[in-house]
Amino acid sequence: MKEQNRPCTGGEMAARMHIGWNLGNSLDCFAPGKGLEAETAWFNPPVTRRVLETVTEAGFDVLRIPVTWAGHFGKGPEYRLDEAWLCRVEEIISWGLELGAYVIVNLHHDGSAMNDPHAWLVPDAAHIESVLPVFTALWTQLAARFGGYGEKLIFESMNEPHCGNDWVGNPERYAAVNRLNEAFVRIIRSSGEQNRTRKLLLPTYAASPKEAAIKGLVLPEDPYLMASVHAYTPTEFCFPSREVNWAEPRIRWGSPADRTQLTEQLDRLENRFVRRGIPLLIGEFAAVCKPDDAQRLAWAEYYVREAARRGIRCLWWDTCTGKESMGLLDRHSCRWLYPELVQTLIRAAY
Repeated sequence: MKEQNRPCTGGEMAARMHIGWNLGNSLDCFAPGKGLEAETAWFNPPVTRRVLETVTEAGFDVLRIPVTWAGHFGKGPEYRLDEAWLCRVEEIISWGLELGAYVIVNLHHDGSAMNDPHAWLVPDAAHIESVLPVFTALWTQLAARFGGYGEKLIFESMNEPHCGNDWVGNPERYAAVNRLNEAFVRIIRSSGEQNRTRKLLLPTYAASPKEAAIKGLVLPEDPYLMASVHAYTPTEFCFPSREVNWAEPRIRWGSPADRTQLTEQLDRLENRFVRRGIPLLIGEFAAVCKPDDAQRLAWAEYYVREAARRGIRCLWWDTCTGKESMGLLDRHSCRWLYPELVQTLIRAAY
């Protein structure tokens, strides 16, 4: 009986998951000084329970709730979190859990704009000593606030920890990310309650799926951990031209070379993580809509099916602002903009 009641490991939890969805451009808006209005700063409406119901009813069983805390905490040494913002985050997390989903909460855009004085999470040797006190204070408070929640609530240490325009990193910066991840695990485990065995999600530098970054990630010894990367592959197919300046945007996908590119990436991730007993989530993936959306359907089906075959779970990045063509769900009407794509994602994952 005791064995039956033991907490599941990170690998066992990942095996129970199928497909995920990101609540992008809502709680993660980088809008210091706006208070609760930050939630709508990037042109989405306030999140409703019906939004999450629509997502889970479609078959998505993992909800990632990106949260930017910059602008929502006070000065040191306490770095006290704003209670109203914390309550709003908790409300949305609770809705997801009540709907039976796995829910991931993180520190999201806190380090994405180094020139802004509110962007504090910079993983390099020059900043690490000033970052750690803030990082420790925030996760200590979050661990205390959510320590009594059940195991379906997952903490993710950071989003895409990187330095300015450097999305590649180097050994020094990989070491800084590892140091933050190690501190994160220590903070959560020492806080007691459900946090002793809570599943924790740890990213590579910049959440990069590239060889150097995944080799640079060193996880603490802990059976309740999972690793995270983000993989918009191929980049020139996934992003619109306004965001891509290093490759000509593409509207077609499906050649043997295209399939080989994705296969080799997934093989590399499987070999580095899954085959070594480390469960892996692709915390963000997506592609913009195409003139012939059959191209995106073929890409999505192949991507998710091949990832699932390797035990890797994928989470679609959905922002659904008017200018963002990765969006799947109209959050005003709770209507799927691309229902065939949603069905394809669910079918490929299950």
